[in-house]
Amino acid sequence: MKTLDTRVGRVVSFFNKALKSLEPFVVIKNIFAFPINKELSDVSMEPHKHIVVMIDEVPIVFQYMISTYDFEKFIIESDEIRRYINRRIKDLENKYIPSLTQETFGIRELLSNNVVMKILIEEIVPKRFGVSKKLNLKEKVELLLKNIKRTNLTLETEENIEDKYIKALEDFELLQNFRQQYPIAKAEIQKYKATGFLATIFNKINADGFLFLRNEIYKLKLVQKKDELRIFLPVKVLFSYEDFFVKYYVPLINNYVNALAIKYVWETREGLINQILKSVPTELVKLIFGASRAREWFIEVGDIGLEKRGDTYYLYKWTGKFALVEVLNSAHKGEIYEFPSFKVAVPFKVGHRKLEIMQAVIINPPTLHPFIGSSSYEIKSICFGSSQKIYDKERSKGDIPALLRALEIAVQMIREGYGKGARPYRTAHECRVKKITYQEAVRRKIPITNINDPDVKKLLEKWRRRK
Repeated sequence: MKTLDTRVGRVVSFFNKALKSLEPFVVIKNIFAFPINKELSDVSMEPHKHIVVMIDEVPIVFQYMISTYDFEKFIIESDEIRRYINRRIKDLENKYIPSLTQETFGIRELLSNNVVMKILIEEIVPKRFGVSKKLNLKEKVELLLKNIKRTNLTLETEENIEDKYIKALEDFELLQNFRQQYPIAKAEIQKYKATGFLATIFNKINADGFLFLRNEIYKLKLVQKKDELRIFLPVKVLFSYEDFFVKYYVPLINNYVNALAIKYVWETREGLINQILKSVPTELVKLIFGASRAREWFIEVGDIGLEKRGDTYYLYKWTGKFALVEVLNSAHKGEIYEFPSFKVAVPFKVGHRKLEIMQAVIINPPTLHPFIGSSSYEIKSICFGSSQKIYDKERSKGDIPALLRALEIAVQMIREGYGKGARPYRTAHECRVKKITYQEAVRRKIPITNINDPDVKKLLEKWRRRK
């Protein structure tokens, strides 16, 4: 077979040197082309696989067909694309693994699995103990675990803790979404192994071919076709590589670059994720694991508790035993009545932006009380009387401090609200609880709590003097 244009023969010796300095990249009609290190005789044997581009009146031979792997390697080594991918990797880490470099990553991600337990651990318990601004997340978890009085959530170690982590990890919404994206990303990358990246662009731009050289994209004009070998001439600069990258390339291969970033982040971070998760306290994993699956549960920490019943949560506090002095029943005025501990609770639901705090209740009242009705329900609302406006104003705020304050108002109403001016369902005498003497109350350390009533204050002073 005859050699190509005679000018091609003159540049064979120059060819290897040109490759090292120029490293041009050509795309011809949807096909990516790289320079080759072949003798001219080899090129002439298969002219349909090669092209010639005249650069500064010097013909340079290029391979017409290249592998997607070679193209991918070339494009990923581009500074612009590398920066783009690195930014995408950081975006993915921030979105799916927000606390990757923090020791509390595993705890934070675990708590994201149960928003109410998160509120209990991060806000309610610390505020109750008065240390919320002094502790980091890990210390807040330790505060919870050290002060658990009782719970019906399983804490025994009957199950392999690694299995617990795996099951808990499956519930992390963000990480689960990321986990699902990984095989999709691999399939996306594989898809591009068999397709061209720039076919869409070529259909939009009228040119015989394109040459990437010295950070610019040139339009190529077909000047000769001989023995199936095409010869092109760069005629003008279409755009800089930066413009090409921003306007054309990025929109086209965005899915591909995103897939590369997802694949990289998951494969390099999965081991670290699992390693950090293993630093999460076993008891916390089991609490979250159990609370996320049980329709009903409770946990008491210090003097407060959190209970779930269906889709409603109850922040509660036990009043402890207390005594009320009768002031509204004239026939029994001055008598002291012992009341058992009541479970005072504030029901709430977690809304999108704030808590929906409802009317305070008594759960499973052990006896009658002046401020709770006589219905047969195991959960009974508390009557606040003239104090209802104070309670409503507090609960309307819909935040954690308001929830805690509402609970305090409810407890105070049950323990201290009975006195002159109150309009209860019944008097203390009518509650049919045990009557005790002042001496017995002192001996058994049962506090008399309606001491804000002026008549009760006078009686207490009288009884103390007699003692």
